[in-house]
Amino acid sequence: MRLFLVIIPSLFLLILPSLLFSQGTVLVVVGSDTGIWDGLNVNRYHCTISPMLYTDPTRNAARVMDSTFRSAMRDSYGTPMKLTWWMMAGNMFRHSMNTDVPTPSTMPVYLMNRYEGEGLTRWGDELTFHYHDWYWSDENGDGIWYWNQAPSFTMVAHEFDQTLAEMLIEEDLFPVSFRSGWHAMDNAWQNRLNEVLPFSMHNDYPAIRSDFEEPIDNVYDWSRAPSAYAPYHPSTTDYQVPGDGPGWNLRSRYMSVADSAFMAAIFAKAAAGSDQMICLWAHLPESDFLDNLQKVNRSAHAAAAKYPQVMFRYCTAVEAMQRWLRSSDTTTPVIALSEHIEGDSLSWIVEVDEPIFQPVPILAVKDRYEMHRLLPMQQITPRTWQTTLSIHRDDVAAMAVAVTDTCGNHATLHRRYLPHDVFVDNADPGYQEVGGAWSTVPLRGWGASYRNAPSSTLESPSVRWTANVGSSGLYSAFLRFPATDTPVDSVHLTISNGLVILDTLLPGAFVEGDRWTYLTTTSLDPGIPFAVHATGRSATAKTFTADVLKLTPLVKLQWLTAPDLLNAGDLIIGLSHSRSVLFRNLGVAPVTVHSVQSTSGRISVQGGFPRTIPSMGNLDIEVIITPDAMEGFMDTIIATSDDPRNSTIRIPVTGRGREYFIVVDDSDSTGYRETGTWAFSNASVYGMTSRYAAPSAANSAMFSAWLARAGHYDISEIVPKTVNASARARYLLQVGNERRDSVFVDQNAGSGGWVHLMKAEFLEDDSVCVTITDAMSPVIS
Repeated sequence: MRLFLVIIPSLFLLILPSLLFSQGTVLVVVGSDTGIWDGLNVNRYHCTISPMLYTDPTRNAARVMDSTFRSAMRDSYGTPMKLTWWMMAGNMFRHSMNTDVPTPSTMPVYLMNRYEGEGLTRWGDELTFHYHDWYWSDENGDGIWYWNQAPSFTMVAHEFDQTLAEMLIEEDLFPVSFRSGWHAMDNAWQNRLNEVLPFSMHNDYPAIRSDFEEPIDNVYDWSRAPSAYAPYHPSTTDYQVPGDGPGWNLRSRYMSVADSAFMAAIFAKAAAGSDQMICLWAHLPESDFLDNLQKVNRSAHAAAAKYPQVMFRYCTAVEAMQRWLRSSDTTTPVIALSEHIEGDSLSWIVEVDEPIFQPVPILAVKDRYEMHRLLPMQQITPRTWQTTLSIHRDDVAAMAVAVTDTCGNHATLHRRYLPHDVFVDNADPGYQEVGGAWSTVPLRGWGASYRNAPSSTLESPSVRWTANVGSSGLYSAFLRFPATDTPVDSVHLTISNGLVILDTLLPGAFVEGDRWTYLTTTSLDPGIPFAVHATGRSATAKTFTADVLKLTPLVKLQWLTAPDLLNAGDLIIGLSHSRSVLFRNLGVAPVTVHSVQSTSGRISVQGGFPRTIPSMGNLDIEVIITPDAMEGFMDTIIATSDDPRNSTIRIPVTGRGREYFIVVDDSDSTGYRETGTWAFSNASVYGMTSRYAAPSAANSAMFSAWLARAGHYDISEIVPKTVNASARARYLLQVGNERRDSVFVDQNAGSGGWVHLMKAEFLEDDSVCVTITDAMSPVIS
């Protein structure tokens, strides 16, 4: 008996370690493909995007960082759930109209850092990159352009690199992990990723999808990819299958699929001895985003209860890959940077103290013209590289280097050649209200608020901004006045640099809302305050708004700019259509425009040349377009000038030839009228604005037009996308003084696009008016 009691424990001790080491573990990467949806419109080249997803404390960005919410979700080790934020940047954001962030292209990254940076640090979250390969195109040639998904990465490769440069310099963010938008991928893109970052998580096996109707999106093919929840090296000739590429990819799933059965299957594989790694993602703006996070946590704990021998761990994307690779290396690379100067040219030499994942370090440059780019490099020793292109020394504003070692440890190095911009916001100590009854407009504007005050003959509200610079040099000053329905008639400015005072008067028409208004360019020194005193003046009751002062050292001598696209819209065949092209000189010296012409000659340019644009001035050039066929219209306007760094500007022109039609927008002062009380809506579909009013017999809107041609007409209207508009709006058609027809429409049905109202026949020279009123109660016959 004694022998039996001794042997059994010995056998038990020999078997137990074998059982323990046969168990796999489960690494759970939970994250979000994160951008902004409010204001993003694939039908519009220039969008105005709302920051409220991040600035509003009741929205998901703030809620997901809440301690009560996050600390309730813990892994087998008691660690709260970590999130990986694959942040969108580039393309549509770059071309947005936003002036409420420093760099529109990196807007989501900036906002997440500014408003939720403390939460990111507290929970150990990872902030990285998500990219949609959008490009502006007309795929079917019908003349209607959209932000479509690019059919190949090569079409957006330059934009992708530009976005990398912007994120690195402006946000100190260079990705180590990555997810592509729509799960889109091709071999060229995968091979570019192999040169940039090690870890991708967008394998969507077994999904495959095509789309042939504009706007084209969500086109992908992962039908041949691995089904296992384990990282693999994609082939350099077929991104779907395992192969010889240096980068990694991982299968991912949308969060809502992660129910208890899904998780149990993952844990069963781990219990059989196979380590599992799963990426679960959703979108931060989704109403059920937080619910899905809790669902993932419940499912993981249910699976852990079923397989108690299996441990699971919440990881960021990079942490999970490092644990998968069983890397004990947590030391970041050390970067040494030196300059190579030849005359006015500047290049750089980079040395790294260990092998890196990238074939060459990533080196980004920003110039005083606010252009970002990556510079190519060549290897000169095993761990030393030099840029193969140089930059004019006077043009360099900033540069940065990023490297990632073979284990995913990451390092960046920054160097500035011109100081940072200086901003004085309404919430900063340098802001002072001198007179007037001011109040706060929350969640909008620079810093998530701005101030406004009533202005009239009896009251002229005043405000003062005072700024100090850290380095001597030449600076340009700008003010941002938020848009309002009732802007003041004029703004009187007193600008002082120490004892030097400059007075100026800006007519209200020249104070463009939500845009940077240029003030002056002057030399500034540390310790000598620069101040702007602004007073709003009005003959009737108006509103004066105040937000932020900007001082920038990115002063240009000459810098001619123009729209990067002219969308002429619908064009009537056989008629001449006038459009304007606004050229701006953002330099402190005049620019002479030598010529403006179109490549095909289908666009005629009005006025003679040369013409001179003064410092910070504008030149509005009229062009005439006459389409001759019902088809997509394309041409290019080419402008030449004496701007030495931007001597030739090309402006693509797009449009669509159509039969005769009339469009009357709410911004058309000759064709649109209102009665009662109306306001600007946050939503818009056609044009830049839309209007709304409360249901009332006193509120109506009238769209009027004069018809140059007789015929049978379809009458349609666009109501911005909504669910709470009038369920019974009355549309009354009048021809001259004669009431011709009426129709009642639920404005929520089909909102966001053209909705057919009625058909009618008109004579040449008819004056037509459609009046809209709410008819919910009483019923109007």
